[in-house]
Amino acid sequence: MLWLTWRQHRMQVLLTTALLAVLGVALLISALGTAEFAARNAPVAGCMPYTPPCSTFTIAMNERIRPLGELLGWLPLLAPAMIGAFWGAPLLAREFEHGTHRLAWTQSVTRRRWLAAKIVGLGAAVALGGLALSGMVGPWLAAFDVPPFDVDRIDLRWFRLVGIVPAAWWLSAFVLGMAMGALLRRTLPAMAATLAVCALAFFGLLHAPPSYAAPQRAVQTKVMEDPAPEDSLFVNAYWIDRNGTTFTHEQVTLALTGPCGTDGTEETAKTYATCSFSHGYRQVAEFHPADRFWQFQWTEAAILLVPALALGGVAVRRTLRPRI
Repeated sequence: MLWLTWRQHRMQVLLTTALLAVLGVALLISALGTAEFAARNAPVAGCMPYTPPCSTFTIAMNERIRPLGELLGWLPLLAPAMIGAFWGAPLLAREFEHGTHRLAWTQSVTRRRWLAAKIVGLGAAVALGGLALSGMVGPWLAAFDVPPFDVDRIDLRWFRLVGIVPAAWWLSAFVLGMAMGALLRRTLPAMAATLAVCALAFFGLLHAPPSYAAPQRAVQTKVMEDPAPEDSLFVNAYWIDRNGTTFTHEQVTLALTGPCGTDGTEETAKTYATCSFSHGYRQVAEFHPADRFWQFQWTEAAILLVPALALGGVAVRRTLRPRI
């Protein structure tokens, strides 16, 4: 069965492997060039963020990470959609559509074993592909994580490209496509339905990670650069008074325009903030610390895989049930 599965699906496997290899080479070249650039140009440790050496280095690193970063930004949507549509949807739909399942299921291989070999074998390959993507993007990002330029894995730009989430997205899309093929029994409708559901799932979860846990709060009682720790995921910022009443920045500005002026320029910002604190206002920052990265990874993986596997189980059960 493994040989038959390879013969039937080798084009998807080879094409996906080739695309991952090309991406891996591009990431490797970029990482090596960035490591060399950082070794020659990184400013001294502890330089202030807005001083010329730090600013110049940060701008240069942004320019280096942007081209591949923009390309990678599309992968959390496109890669699972393509896996679901071209790996999962045709898996059973094509057999039903062409009637070849009648021949396959009358051979010595049982229907259950035939399904298990295809689903488990290809599902494992899909999960390994997602982990391979994560394994390539992680070291590439590490090459850019040179102070004062920070790369946070919990940041939503990179969150779905590292860890186990790529594998969870790929595997859930594959199972979804397989289920759609088993239920609809037509290849093109199954592919279209898979693409639609993948898009809905992506945009539905696009900004969901900050809601996976209650954020931590840091109350700013004096002027400081950033009350949230480095590598944290920012959620929200607002002001409170002595009674704990919440205010927006605009409301505080309106209330303090007379005694404190405005914070419209960088020169007056610290003076304005100091005056605001003296009038009893406190700025609150809500954030998720970097150590919640794996908690959020497993949470999103469960959100994706539990319904996908449940739907896949229904589809497999329907496929195994003889049709009268």
